[in-house]
Amino acid sequence: MENNRILSGLEPASVMAFFEDICAIPHVSGDEGRIADYIEAFARARGLSCYRDAVHNLFVKRPATEGHETAPAVMLQGHTDMVGEKTADSTHDFATDGLKLKVDTDGWISATDTTLGGDDGIAVAMMLAILDNPPEPHPAIECLFTVSEETGLEGAWAFDPVAAGATARTMINLDSEAEGIITAGCSGGMRTDILVHVTCEPAEGIAVKVTLDGFTGGHSGVEIHEGHTNAIKAMGRILGALTEAYDFALISLNGGGKDNAIPRDCTVTVALRDVNCAESFARAVDAEAALLRCEPNMIPADKTFTCTAEILPETPALCMDDKSTFAVLSLLTLVRDGVLSMSAHVKGLVAHSRNLGIVKTLADGEGKPSVVKLSMSTRSASNSHLDDSERELEVLAVAITSDGANATHRARYPGWDFAPVSPLRDLWTAVSEEMYGITPRVEVIHAGLECGILCDKLGEMDIISVGPDMRDIHTPREMLSAPSVERTYRLVCEVLRELS
Repeated sequence: MENNRILSGLEPASVMAFFEDICAIPHVSGDEGRIADYIEAFARARGLSCYRDAVHNLFVKRPATEGHETAPAVMLQGHTDMVGEKTADSTHDFATDGLKLKVDTDGWISATDTTLGGDDGIAVAMMLAILDNPPEPHPAIECLFTVSEETGLEGAWAFDPVAAGATARTMINLDSEAEGIITAGCSGGMRTDILVHVTCEPAEGIAVKVTLDGFTGGHSGVEIHEGHTNAIKAMGRILGALTEAYDFALISLNGGGKDNAIPRDCTVTVALRDVNCAESFARAVDAEAALLRCEPNMIPADKTFTCTAEILPETPALCMDDKSTFAVLSLLTLVRDGVLSMSAHVKGLVAHSRNLGIVKTLADGEGKPSVVKLSMSTRSASNSHLDDSERELEVLAVAITSDGANATHRARYPGWDFAPVSPLRDLWTAVSEEMYGITPRVEVIHAGLECGILCDKLGEMDIISVGPDMRDIHTPREMLSAPSVERTYRLVCEVLRELS
């Protein structure tokens, strides 16, 4: 794999070499074929057993060290897809371009203007390094590389452990983002789409384009409680306030990029019927943005967001009629977003949340706006919460949309229950204390992992989820700590030796 080898001075050298190869291969969710080709070629070149299914999950096995064949097999697991987010002015194409890596003086790795894909490319790199040169001695090692984790854990759902020949009942999931923490449980979740079928009419007056950008965004699970402003909801607030004084209709509304990432930007184009009000409308937009910026609960990093109101030289031929405009704006106002409830039993743990991650205006075959689509991610460890969210969103859709369409739900996945007794968790803790003098903190998180699905498929499993330090995943600010990777990798290797 040819690249500039930006990471060549970092340790562990083998892990960093594999990670740099991975970053050179486009592999956003739903486009994992090329990264699967790379892993399969790696396995075949080393004579390792490799099972690949129709969706590009891979299951690679390395036999135990001679004399240790009776030790129970251990599974390492991570996902091959990444969230593809980029800055507004980036020209990066996630379908064709490799990432442009850089390293700061403290060993933090990032990518220029894009997400890095440390979530979960570093897990893939560590697994490949272990398969390539495993610690000695070691038990049988089974590495499961799943696809499309970020868009609904589709790879885990599709994985067939019987066809793959999986035998392990001990698993180290490598999809956590904080060294010194053992994740021992997580929430479940689902995706929901609400479609507003809109009716168009000839646009009158003058067109104004309003853009909100520069919010921090973030992970809709582990960061949902940190106060990041949702750009789509912010746009709904501004537009809702302006309906009291101005007569306008929506032309288009677009914002966000992933339903599991807190949206950083949103753009709306409206047809302002009184052409003499354009300058006043623009000033009113600025005034509402200023009010938003002064909110005492807005985090400082979000207060630097930008708001522009541009009077367009030409007005598009069509806009949404009043009924459609009202339906869309009502949904933006009424759909609940953010933390819905906190756990009554675990201090500081979010129990139930929702992220309105995407709004998109879709055109019909003639190019006319026909549908406004809202996509969101709901999370909870409680099935009753998810059931209630389904009913809530269905009622909201029926009440608001003119055609009475229901919300549609997809990619629902179970939570992963905390196990009071875990020999693997105890071993990881003991090895961490011996190697680094650190007693890991055990946590249950408000984010989705594949562990719950794999537990259901594989039977009773002893599982932990661990990983190196990362920052700002699912955003172009994403960073991965190379020193933390080295410590985590050494710890994984030592635990494998102990398990032999």
